[in-house]
Amino acid sequence: MYAPRSNIVQPYGTHGKNPNPNLTHRIEMVQKSAARYVQNDYHYTSSVTNMLRELKWSALEQRRNQASLTMLPKIHNKQVNVDHSHLTTTRNNKFLIPHSKTKHHMNSFFPRAIRLWNELPTEIKDAPTVPAFASGLNKFYAF
Repeated sequence: MYAPRSNIVQPYGTHGKNPNPNLTHRIEMVQKSAARYVQNDYHYTSSVTNMLRELKWSALEQRRNQASLTMLPKIHNKQVNVDHSHLTTTRNNKFLIPHSKTKHHMNSFFPRAIRLWNELPTEIKDAPTVPAFASGLNKFYAF
């Protein structure tokens, strides 16, 4: 029998600039259609939101945020070979947000991921390992 994947639609440009909002909407529509297909429920009164919740499929933006937040501590701890000069820590395990003169830079990886990081609860940011951090993120972003 066919076993559906938990994330049919993979994030587009996960660590780069945010994708075009129109493209994001179109990808989300594909995921909603896939949820109807997997659940075999095409009735117009059926809630696609409830189907997504039952399937435990998260939205594209949420998956992108989790991927970016998981990458940030790896970069900071030099587990990934990326220039981490953008990461200046402050108290409470926060990072300074780099100054952005353009929207393009403001929506690029470091400023976007740092804004998300600074909004996380301290207990998630203080996780001792990357898997523990990812587990805390999953609970934080759970439906």
